Amino acid sequence: MSTPSVERTAAQQLATARLLLGQFEAQLREWKHMGPKKRQRSARGRDLARRMDGLKQGHATWTARVADLEARASVEDGA
Repeated sequence: MSTPSVERTAAQQLATARLLLGQFEAQLREWKHMGPKKRQRSARGRDLARRMDGLKQGHATWTARVADLEARASVEDGA
């Protein structure tokens, strides 16, 4: 039995995209405010360091996605 496919509006997708972007921003901000010793010595610092390339890439991806969805949502609202 298959479930019907329901396309979410750009505004609905935008809310989710902003949430995901916020998570990337929070982790990058946490890293930025962490001192060098804490980055090396704490489990959290080492975890963020290990994932830094992915965090930066994810941030760039979701920043672009949010911008695209904002443009689409404004067109949908005007339609």
